[in-house]
Amino acid sequence: MARRGRLVVIEGPSGAGKTTVARRAAELLHGSYLAEAFDRLRPSPSLAFSDEGELFAIERRLLAEERRRGAEAAARVRRGETVFADTGFLGPLTYTAGLVAREGVSPELFDRIRLLARRSGRTRIALPDLVVYLDVRSRTARARVAGDPLRHPAALAGRHERVGRFERAFYVTTFRAAFPKRFRRLSAEPSVEEIVRRLGALLAARPSPRGPLRSGARSLDRLLEGLVRRRPPRRRNGPAASLKKVARSGRDPLP
Repeated sequence: MARRGRLVVIEGPSGAGKTTVARRAAELLHGSYLAEAFDRLRPSPSLAFSDEGELFAIERRLLAEERRRGAEAAARVRRGETVFADTGFLGPLTYTAGLVAREGVSPELFDRIRLLARRSGRTRIALPDLVVYLDVRSRTARARVAGDPLRHPAALAGRHERVGRFERAFYVTTFRAAFPKRFRRLSAEPSVEEIVRRLGALLAARPSPRGPLRSGARSLDRLLEGLVRRRPPRRRNGPAASLKKVARSGRDPLP
């Protein structure tokens, strides 16, 4: 069976340098860059909305774009390219699960998005050959976020950091347990060139893959079940606070 290219996903919290590393890796390691879903949408989604209906509409739009990204990545891989993706294809799911766990969003919203992903994304959400999670110290990430207010609005920094901790736990526990050979962690503290050098060494040590890029119901379901296990239990007196309650509390608006 003929060898093909690879799909490498760069994950990490806000301020880890995912976009910079993915772009530089594509340049130095002779691959191609795949922008994150949010950056591909025109017009860009609003980062502020007031109720669950608006949030669901944004996440549904992002899920559709993630499927398009996955299909595009798979086509490039079949042509023999190594694709460096700025974040993977589960962002709407992991971020919404984080909002439920850390920000008081109702679990029903995540259930709706999970059902949508199960119905329409079973064969289109690509399972990467390698997910590289960029670990970064909190103070380093905060300094980088503060220095880039356009990509990281100050009003949303706290929430992104809290949800980012949830997403990190998902990747370093659930994802790594499900796909141990497809997950690695790298420090985001060195220079970009040093991070890319270490990434190149990781790829050089791995045999070139054969066969089609993996996707499908079983792989997706394993990840979704991992997210469900990380969700907080329902309270006896009802679900977690709704978005309207969150908005009235004076906290920063949901993305």
